[in-house]
Amino acid sequence: MEAKSTVIDTRKLFLFNLHHFVKYLFTGEVLPVLLLLSSVFILIPINILFFIFINLITIPMVYKFAFDVLADTARGNMAPTVRQNYLVSNVIVIKVAIVALLTEGLHFWLLSQKVESSYVMAYIVFSTFLIPAIYMILALTNSLLAALNPMILFKLIKTALISYALFVGFWVLSQLVYEFVLNPFLFHYLPSFIDGMVSSFVKYALLILNFHIMGYIIFQNRNEIDLEGIGFDRVDDDQIIIEVDPINPVYERIKNIMDDAPQQALSMVLELQKEGDHSAELQQLYHRALKRKLYSPNNVEFAKMIHDRITKKQLKRAYDDVVERLGADKDYVEEKPEDIRLLIEHAIEVNKKQYIPHLLKDFHLKYPYHADIVPNYFSLAKILYDDRNSRDKSRELLQSLVAKYPRDKYIAEVKAWLQGVDLIAKK
Repeated sequence: MEAKSTVIDTRKLFLFNLHHFVKYLFTGEVLPVLLLLSSVFILIPINILFFIFINLITIPMVYKFAFDVLADTARGNMAPTVRQNYLVSNVIVIKVAIVALLTEGLHFWLLSQKVESSYVMAYIVFSTFLIPAIYMILALTNSLLAALNPMILFKLIKTALISYALFVGFWVLSQLVYEFVLNPFLFHYLPSFIDGMVSSFVKYALLILNFHIMGYIIFQNRNEIDLEGIGFDRVDDDQIIIEVDPINPVYERIKNIMDDAPQQALSMVLELQKEGDHSAELQQLYHRALKRKLYSPNNVEFAKMIHDRITKKQLKRAYDDVVERLGADKDYVEEKPEDIRLLIEHAIEVNKKQYIPHLLKDFHLKYPYHADIVPNYFSLAKILYDDRNSRDKSRELLQSLVAKYPRDKYIAEVKAWLQGVDLIAKK
């Protein structure tokens, strides 16, 4: 099933591309997720505690998905096709909750102090104006301190002032329409067993729509915000091709069984590929199924054991166990990306370096924005250089690091090492 492609001109104000953002809500990447998360409200009996419990589960999932959409759109992907990325961590939801507690807590304090209503209203307007900027910075940095830093907020808002101000108006208007027009209409005219589901679907759809627009605004101002400085690839073209995949029921089946039966999902993908289906989406499903298979209970349990030993400073024991596992042609999947760095350092210290390439396999793909990418691969480049037969590979790796991560804090050391390698090669 071929994807439909179109071109979006990102120089335009978001309002002129609004139809693209609305269309995205009805693609195979978004619609099934929204339907699944909103459908649970059909199961809710008239029980306020169960209603609260369901919200505590679904709302964090929707917000994580929304932040994924924001981050991917900011990278230039106007129709994001990945539901998980490593720029946005799962704890983003906790940080959103902290922001909500801070803003609502201050509002409550103002009311308790019987501050003049005009000041309270000014605070509401001011905090409402800042919230989208806070979310944008959270998506880009994962840092609550950065998101609450007045200087960073001011710089972001100033950079995209007109678009940002219009978006805040759009954001507020969409919430008002939902609360005072759509919601009352839905609960008045729809049967009671589906009104909650439809209302939740609309609320979640508006959330994704607004976060999609926020990512678009960031992308429009990517050069001023200096997205390359946090690891984003440079995108010079303002004319972005969007490919929207229509819903494929077989693909959806694979996605639904991915978590519980990764081997079956992988088999289904391989069967489709044998039949001649080589679509980009199926290729993504292949990688996801393979990754899920790697994260088997046995592998996860072993990874946790290794992480615990690393935490307890038992690096020798941890590394020896990993080497033994790799030597037996078994998979090792780290529990935390930071575990890899510590294992590499120990391997270098005890001069047992042969398994370092195995430990680093696809590290930059699994954690594309991790701070350990450059130091980890720099260590590998040095190891490769020690072997005369792999010095060309070492040089290529160093050049790749310099080209892809020019603003990394370790890149000056990498450049110096590369210059030394080049000087030696000329002699």
